Amino acid sequence: MAVKLKVDKLSYKYNELTKILKGVSFAIEQGEFIALIGPNGSGKSTLLKNINSILKPDQGKVYLDELDLQKLAKKEMAKRLAVVPQNTTINFDFTVEEIVLMGRAPYLSRFKGESSQDYQIVREAMELTNTTQFADRRINQLSGGERQRVILARALAQQPEVLLLDEPTSNLDINYQLEMMELLRKLNREQELTILIVIHDLNLASQYCDKLLLLNQGQIYGFGTPEEIITAENIEEVYGSKVIIRRNYPSNRPYVTLVDNCYLPNQQLDHKVHLICGGGSGRKLMENLVEMGYQVSCGVVNKQDSDWEVAKSYGVEIISEAPFRSISKEQHQANLAKIKGVDTVVLADIPFGPGNLLNLEAALWAIKEGKEVIIIDQVGIEDKDYTAGKGSSLFRKLLDEDPLVVKEKYEVLEMLNQKIKM
Repeated sequence: MAVKLKVDKLSYKYNELTKILKGVSFAIEQGEFIALIGPNGSGKSTLLKNINSILKPDQGKVYLDELDLQKLAKKEMAKRLAVVPQNTTINFDFTVEEIVLMGRAPYLSRFKGESSQDYQIVREAMELTNTTQFADRRINQLSGGERQRVILARALAQQPEVLLLDEPTSNLDINYQLEMMELLRKLNREQELTILIVIHDLNLASQYCDKLLLLNQGQIYGFGTPEEIITAENIEEVYGSKVIIRRNYPSNRPYVTLVDNCYLPNQQLDHKVHLICGGGSGRKLMENLVEMGYQVSCGVVNKQDSDWEVAKSYGVEIISEAPFRSISKEQHQANLAKIKGVDTVVLADIPFGPGNLLNLEAALWAIKEGKEVIIIDQVGIEDKDYTAGKGSSLFRKLLDEDPLVVKEKYEVLEMLNQKIKM
């Protein structure tokens, strides 16, 4: 793809003592959807204003299709580049249609009004943003989310090649945030609109954008895919926060979870825990173990099972079986091979049927192999045995081997933590 927008060694300072941007250089290709992220004061909005020529850089250039934007006439720039500002307050109470019509201003001469073609373009912009029903309403009668869509429609009426947005989701509730990001992705994919968006929400940026441009103290800290930029190391270095990074199933994009520092270890613990679970029985325990730094695996779990989804999102190694299939001998052997290399096996409080009976055999095999086995048993095997007694028989054999038995998940964590401290 051809380079659409290029920023070359751009620097900007508000005064002699306050240098905001320091030699920023990057290039955006045609049709890319880029998120500009970074902590407060990192220079995100200032960079956007320099690109849009609202501010004039002290050094460096901004090019659009190899044209120097500083040398481009305002009307010509407005035909190529549109902006959705952070503040959507309109001082005059125009109708929605009048607001959107303002997007056609770059195409109008001094003595010529809007043509039928201009109105057609405005209607299309309003249809795209789902604002047609507001056409005759006053802009200040709309909610924040509705008003944001109207301002976006105005920008689209300019028929731009590049769209800049400054925190368009910051004052919106979660429904409007998702609606806005879905709309932007649709415009990006279907119309090949090149988009650069300043956004605070790292998870929205990761989920929707092709690449992330991470600013820190006026300089580019990183520019790449969500997988390359959203790492625990990068977030701690730039934002000063310890986080857990997991995968957001089914997109497999990074998802950031802020963790209380007192519960997050400085490094991964040298203790491997294998969970035998299913049906959501291991969900919370798995999250706790990963967040506390344990090396976690699980199996055998059917794909799309809720425990499988949690394991997938946290990058936990899974021994899995096809949905609704009984555990095969092959997957059972893979489960035993995994158990062989761990320190502790935890059998969650799961019901047993013919399809997962081999998981009980895996727990019994583990304890005979000398592994530490912890069993969570809240209700007793009789109330979770759907195998006409086979499960109960295996469970009693397991208890005869004198494993550790607890009632609650937190007891597992206490036992493991005591071992780590020893």
